[in-house]
Order: sequence, then C-alpha cells, then structure tokens
Amino acid sequence: MAGYAMLGADLMLEGLLGLFGTYRNYMEAMISWGVPQDQAFILMALGHQINSFLLGLFFAHPKVYRRIPFSGPFKGLIFGFVWNLIAICVATISHTLGAEFMGIIANPDIKNILSLTLLHLIWGGVLGILYNPPDSV
Repeated sequence: MAGYAMLGADLMLEGLLGLFGTYRNYMEAMISWGVPQDQAFILMALGHQINSFLLGLFFAHPKVYRRIPFSGPFKGLIFGFVWNLIAICVATISHTLGAEFMGIIANPDIKNILSLTLLHLIWGGVLGILYNPPDSV
C-alpha cells in the first residue's frame, strides 16, 4: 500500500509547486535504454512496488523496527526520511563512479531532491500507519 501511495502521489501531484512527476525520469531513462514506451510505465511501477515491498519487510523486521524512535506514522516518517538520505547518497556515489541509472536519483536539482524526499515521507508515513506489530515484537 505504501508503494501505491507514493506512486499515486507522484502521479496526481505532478507539477504542484513545480514538484513531483519523478516517475517520468525513470520512464525516460528506460526508453533511452531500449524499453518500449508502452512497457516503460508498467516496468517502472512494478519495480517500485517490488522495492516498496522489500523495504517494507526491512522496516517490519523486529531488529529494525524496535530501533526506530517514536511510534505509528512518526516511526514510518523517520524510516522514510533515513531511507531517502541513504538512497540519495548511494545514488550520488554510484553515479559519480559511472552508474548512469543512478543519475536519475542523484540529480542535484533541488526540486527533484525535494520531490523524492516528500515522496519517501509519504511512503514511510503510510508504512508507519499500516504496520502495527503486537507489543511482544
């Protein structure tokens, strides 16, 4: 659900205050690498859903979940923000070392960085709202 919320926000809020619409960057990169245009959106959405699911499992792991301060949506917001910082740092280093794909995330444009950060906060907030383990975890 968190991945759908993130993608939905990116699609529906595209252009708001000059932000969002980051999905287009991924699609343009895939098309430039030879992915047919009619398949680019499906592959981009599927890839983000797989990432969202796997990172949601990481968030829910008891060793990770217990170490994140606060509770509920605030715990998710912190996780989403930290993940965003990690993603931007790894992307910037990887892109600097030659990974072309990472240029999508490593884009130094402040609107791109702000859009990605807001989207990851939405993703993390939804994770925090939806995942409420029993107290025995």
